[in-house]
Amino acid sequence: MNKIFQAENRSSDRQKQKIFSIVHGFKYFLMTNILLAIFTAIFFINKSGWQVNGSTSVEMFVAFAQPFVILLSIIAGFKPYEKIKKIKFDKEQSKEWTALLIAIILISMFSLVFLGANIPFPSTLIFGMLSMNFMVALYSIIFHPFAIRIYEANFYQGDKSLLDNVFKYLSIYLMGINYFVQKQLLKLPLIINKLVAIIFVLFLVWQMFIVVDIFNQ
Repeated sequence: MNKIFQAENRSSDRQKQKIFSIVHGFKYFLMTNILLAIFTAIFFINKSGWQVNGSTSVEMFVAFAQPFVILLSIIAGFKPYEKIKKIKFDKEQSKEWTALLIAIILISMFSLVFLGANIPFPSTLIFGMLSMNFMVALYSIIFHPFAIRIYEANFYQGDKSLLDNVFKYLSIYLMGINYFVQKQLLKLPLIINKLVAIIFVLFLVWQMFIVVDIFNQ
């Protein structure tokens, strides 16, 4: 029995000493690339509106994201591991469906503002998401923890009213990308944290320019 307990203790000690998890890093890498795949699919819906070299711009959008995705995936693999909470959707509650519908309508209407930049709908949704997350990311450079709490206050509340649920889905669109990036950056020393946060802001600006370049002829 003592040998069994000693073996279990050694196994427990090895787990405590483990500071990097390939599994956690890969999950983050997979999640971000699924999001990129969704963005790419939306771009293809508007393929008829692409400029002559639009396909090259779409490839650049995905390719230029990869170095930053890999960096964040490596950071995600280090302790403490940030478990990604699932979106709570109670399909039995009519207010969930109503809130989701209202949020989709509001987001779609907001994105139509970017039709003036010659970006067709639904690709305007991507540009709108990038632009809003850019502003929140800019704010997060200085007010990092507070920006995280704002998202969590809207997203992870307990018993929700219809309005609370609307804000939940709006927060995913307006701040979701920035939130998951900033949660990982909390692991880094302050100076490196700010450096990567600035790079993230510049990255979002670059991706916005690429989106415009896909459609501007």
